Amino acid sequence: MSQIYVVGHRNPDNDTIMAAYTYAHLKNLLDPDNEYVPARLGPLPAESEMLFQSYSLDGIPELIESLGADDKVILVDHNETAQAVEGYDEAEIVEIIDHHRIADISTAGPIFFLNMPLGSTASIITKLYEAEGIELEQGIAACLLSAVLTDTVILKSPTTTDEDKEIVDRLSKHIGVDPVEFGMRIFKSRGGDDEVSTSDICLRDSKEFNFGGRKVWIAQYETVDLEGMKSRIPEISAEVASIQTDKGYDAALLLLTDIIVEGSQFIAAGDLSIIEDAFDITFDGDEGVWMPGILSRKKQVAARLIECAG
Repeated sequence: MSQIYVVGHRNPDNDTIMAAYTYAHLKNLLDPDNEYVPARLGPLPAESEMLFQSYSLDGIPELIESLGADDKVILVDHNETAQAVEGYDEAEIVEIIDHHRIADISTAGPIFFLNMPLGSTASIITKLYEAEGIELEQGIAACLLSAVLTDTVILKSPTTTDEDKEIVDRLSKHIGVDPVEFGMRIFKSRGGDDEVSTSDICLRDSKEFNFGGRKVWIAQYETVDLEGMKSRIPEISAEVASIQTDKGYDAALLLLTDIIVEGSQFIAAGDLSIIEDAFDITFDGDEGVWMPGILSRKKQVAARLIECAG
């Protein structure tokens, strides 16, 4: 019997945690000859912890720092080297399940690689459960539903597809909840913005990208009250600048996303022209730029920067 880790990207969000947890559960049901261990590369998001506690779930993804040559791993919710666990290139990658662009992870041989243009990795995993005819346990269904709702910003994000909406409908009916009320409960479980440190605002959900040879850091913090955070923008801007300098990024960009108003405040540092040229905007001071309608880092921000870098 082999032990196989199932792990998402660094600075894990709810989708990457729940993808690792639910996919490891599915694999253990389908392949009892091996042990699939859900893992994470950072702290549990508050909403993930709340779900695990609410449904009394065991086997919470364990924290790992690196992999070695004897390890086997399934990557979920990413396929980009800058976001992967340290030592991924020494370990044996046996599968990848993702909903992002095809990036730069390579393997020695062919593997099962499932990439679908859906709003979350949890949507893909839900389809896999259904394809196998496996009845979803209440806790697993709740985890999957929470991940689809957080990654699609309660189905408001432009990454949302009709299939995501149908999946949310099926999952919410399965566990007997209203999806909007459930989604708002998930977002509010993160706590009040005043309770969140500046560092956590910037690092809670951050990823590194390579756009045409330029290393760019993009983070996102979602809130239901951006207006109430405006007094903190100068300190947040200083933290973004510090991250850009300390890590040597060509540019750093934080999206302060208001899921109620539906837009994001762009806070940036470094070579601002990378962002200004892509979005035809100008940064003036440390207050940032309000971008109405911007909710998705993947589809509306990273995709635009990739296009402009090409």
